[in-house]
Amino acid sequence: MANPRDSLVNSIIGAGSAVNGDIDVDGFLRVDGDLRGSVRVTGKIVVGATGRVDASIRAKSAIIGGVVKGDVYVSERLRILAGGVVIGNVFAPRLEADDGTVVHGDVAVTGRLEGADEELSDFVRSRGDARRFLGRFRGDCFAPLPADETAGP
Repeated sequence: MANPRDSLVNSIIGAGSAVNGDIDVDGFLRVDGDLRGSVRVTGKIVVGATGRVDASIRAKSAIIGGVVKGDVYVSERLRILAGGVVIGNVFAPRLEADDGTVVHGDVAVTGRLEGADEELSDFVRSRGDARRFLGRFRGDCFAPLPADETAGP
């Protein structure tokens, strides 16, 4: 049974809004405005057609209808709508892309959910900011860091 926190919007960055910084959301995030920094979401993120994200994204699933300039890492499913743009690396066990989408970066689509967290960890370590995107979070849906990488400076 699906967790209701993954489908009910509990955080919104509305059209005309601008946010700078790192955002962690336990649940669902919708972005219709401007966001710069980094984003970690335990559920789903939706970047609407008017959304502009200059940040790397880590989520369970994502729907991109606007522009994302940054890496997109999902542990379940990514959908890019017509007109959606991702300028960055993409990891997704499942990927759907409508006609008229743009992806510029390395793309890894495994086609399976089993072992996705381990494959995601390897992908992020080789291409992204492992400390930020694989570290501890309030939920356990994020891949853990290996023991030798969990200690801070």
